[in-house]
Amino acid sequence: MTTAMASASARLRWLVAPGEGRALFAAAGAYFLLLAGYYMLRSLREAFALEVGRDYIATLFYITFFVMMAVLPLYWYLVARLPRRQLFPVIYAAVVVLFAALALGMSGQPGNKTLAAVYFVAVTSLNLFIVSVFWSVMVDAWRSDAAKRLFGFIAAGGSAGAIAGPLFNALFVQSIGPTTTILVACCFIALAIVLGRRAQQVEAQTDSASVDPDVRLAMPVGGRAIDDLKRLVTSPYLLAIAGLIIGGQILGGFMYQEQAKYVEAEYTTLADRAALFARIDLAVSVLALIFQGGVVGWVAAKGGLRIALGLVPMMLIGSLVLLALMPVGAVLIATQVFRRAIDYGMFKPTREMLFTVLNPESKFKSKSLIDTLLQRGGDSVSQLAYPLVAGLGLVGVSWVLSGVSLIMLVVAVWLGGVFGRHERESGTHDR
Repeated sequence: MTTAMASASARLRWLVAPGEGRALFAAAGAYFLLLAGYYMLRSLREAFALEVGRDYIATLFYITFFVMMAVLPLYWYLVARLPRRQLFPVIYAAVVVLFAALALGMSGQPGNKTLAAVYFVAVTSLNLFIVSVFWSVMVDAWRSDAAKRLFGFIAAGGSAGAIAGPLFNALFVQSIGPTTTILVACCFIALAIVLGRRAQQVEAQTDSASVDPDVRLAMPVGGRAIDDLKRLVTSPYLLAIAGLIIGGQILGGFMYQEQAKYVEAEYTTLADRAALFARIDLAVSVLALIFQGGVVGWVAAKGGLRIALGLVPMMLIGSLVLLALMPVGAVLIATQVFRRAIDYGMFKPTREMLFTVLNPESKFKSKSLIDTLLQRGGDSVSQLAYPLVAGLGLVGVSWVLSGVSLIMLVVAVWLGGVFGRHERESGTHDR
């Protein structure tokens, strides 16, 4: 036991360089609180979607896409003008106010389908801003060599929060009710502001290559949105990242519909469905935590991003082929858990590493466009395309998604190679 503990300690010292510990713990703590609050909201989102009606799920995703089209320019406006140190409090405070208002409205009008639809759209559209802002600040703060070693641990902090959030819901949502749960989630997100700002400040102070931290954090990202849009559409690197994300959204959208069919048929009440989704989220988070804490950092640092990124679609192909061969409800839920765990545990942290070699404008603006509008655009594409394959049944859908995963594998391997080449040649040179 002592030898094993010493080995683990030595491995941790190799991954965490001197001076990085405080910023790492603050960042992981902020992500813990952020995702604990978010997953409390997310578990309720799935239940409220079924309150509106499964037939309206596609419509809700379309509405979400247009809402994000309206919100994204406002976000770019703020990013161009706000000092970096103010991004956490301004963005997250607005999120807290929005969901607190929804909770109060629902407490006065329980069972209101319009409020349930608004809640779904709010969670689905703003959750990407919640996560994107966090990672934009992280990729702006950490250098690429540190990101490969540490982003897995920061993501693991989020997964621990993603365990705590659904666990809270599974234990208490049936006794305290959905609206009180939403208010508790808002408190968690508010506390994340404090630790997130601390992580940003400490990492700026420990980065020897950085300018004076007070000066740096007082600087806005600046730039014009139109310039960054041009960069996005003319950069094969950014377009490949966007394509990889859209492919992932197609997988998620098809699986979401298949899961909804199964849950609607087997579970009849809002509380039962909320509890089931909480248990699913809990299982996803535990498995993702294993990937983040024990796999992704080691693979990315030792084997590079080509291997780390390529592992994701390879594992997805294996799970989807198994589902095609065993198309039953239990395997469907298990495949959905595994797919989401791979997404959060491997794909998310390695994808964020790809942005560390870009300039600040791309880290905040191109990244936000990819993480929000294009990601929700991928949702819309999946909802439009799903009726074309729904008639194939679970078996046919699984084989189609295996083919999508194969295409993602080719793109992931190419992206990992380009990242490694540019990192060696120019460090943080923008493409």
